[in-house]
Amino acid sequence: MDLAFNILAVIFVVTALGLMLHLLLIFMMHIVMPRKVLETYFREPYFSSTEITMFTGFPFGYMRTAMFMRALGFPASGKRRGVEDAYKLAPVWYCKASKYIVISVLINFSSFLLILALVGLYIVLFD
Repeated sequence: MDLAFNILAVIFVVTALGLMLHLLLIFMMHIVMPRKVLETYFREPYFSSTEITMFTGFPFGYMRTAMFMRALGFPASGKRRGVEDAYKLAPVWYCKASKYIVISVLINFSSFLLILALVGLYIVLFD
């Protein structure tokens, strides 16, 4: 293998580790999720009874946290469900942290997919 492949492999590993770090951050945000937000918005009519049941336990509870983080960091994104005012019930630091984590996850995941495609392309073309 040559230097270009080694560089791509290192970047791939770094972005994969970054995604694992983001999972840890979402876990921490799950623990400190404001109860007032959940009590007010994690019920009908904002969510169906099936969604409430599904997003209550492991592992989908973390998906619920990510959905609320998006709505708290970017209030306009909660308009479809009617949770655009949820940010008023959460502390400012939680909303700001949510915004930065969501942006960071999107950038890291996009980078991960790009590097994955480049590694695959490199293997197909040069092996």
